[in-house]
Amino acid sequence: MDQILPAASVQMSVSRLLQKVHAEDYEAVLKLGKQLLTQLSPTVDPGTAWLVQEALCSAAHEADDYEFMDALATELTHTANLLQRADLHVEALCKSSTAKRCLGQTQAALEMASKARKQSTNFPAESPLRVQVYQVLIAALVESGDFGQAWQLHGQLDECLHLVIDSHEQGKAYWTLGNLAFMVNQPQLGLHYHDRAATLLSPAKDMLLWARFNRASTEMRLQAGIADSATHDCLQRAETAFELIEAGDLDRMGLRMTQSRLAALDGDSERATVLLEDFTAHYSGSGEHLVPLYQWWADLAASTGRQSVARDKQQYVAQWTHQQTPTQGGARDGEY
Repeated sequence: MDQILPAASVQMSVSRLLQKVHAEDYEAVLKLGKQLLTQLSPTVDPGTAWLVQEALCSAAHEADDYEFMDALATELTHTANLLQRADLHVEALCKSSTAKRCLGQTQAALEMASKARKQSTNFPAESPLRVQVYQVLIAALVESGDFGQAWQLHGQLDECLHLVIDSHEQGKAYWTLGNLAFMVNQPQLGLHYHDRAATLLSPAKDMLLWARFNRASTEMRLQAGIADSATHDCLQRAETAFELIEAGDLDRMGLRMTQSRLAALDGDSERATVLLEDFTAHYSGSGEHLVPLYQWWADLAASTGRQSVARDKQQYVAQWTHQQTPTQGGARDGEY
């Protein structure tokens, strides 16, 4: 059992933890924060507990560790209650909704987001927390397939974005709005929002997010049938950014799928197919991560008259979709 730290040592450790947060060293935050969490006294000041739990929760979010993020979000709701802080309670609910959505727990994510919205109704009109609430609620509604209800909220999110001082955070919100516009067949509005996001998101602040945004924006454009020079430029920015970082399986799969889709829309179905064949031949990650790629492959094969290939790829999709548990199917954060 870890030794309980005296109060002075706790404050020093929390200070070091927050320095790691400021440096965006999320691996160090997780390592130091987990150790510190076990060394806190049960009677520790709730404000101190919140700082440690929130730092860990945010780091887990950045590391795509949504199970740990979800567990910490639950702890944050308890700590917010001890502090009697309605704003912190809403923030914890938002984190819980995000984690549950990314774990595929769609209904639970929607419940958390709805609670956050209900509890924030009495917040001042100028509260920037409203932006976060709208974002997680829209994401949960989209994941549940309720595009109409999500679209009804887009104007409210747009109208309160001026409350966000951080331009990078504004960019994330415009990314959300752009994705939603594409999903409800409003491609020109989607382009407008994504162009706005591109001017606000900072690759210097978060290169991985910049790479994901440009890849996702390209994908949305292509699914809307837009393969112009701006779309090519968008994909090139994603490719350049991913070359500078260590991309995970989901990111590598997404990039290759988008590259293939662009090749197909450019009229080169052979290259589109080769891109998929080459990627899967060298892929050694989880099979479930390939489901979107194989679905696109099936569509591509069917559109070029290769029905047997289409059936084979569709069978792969059906196999993995059937094997998924309720906690395996969620969209990763950042997709909305």
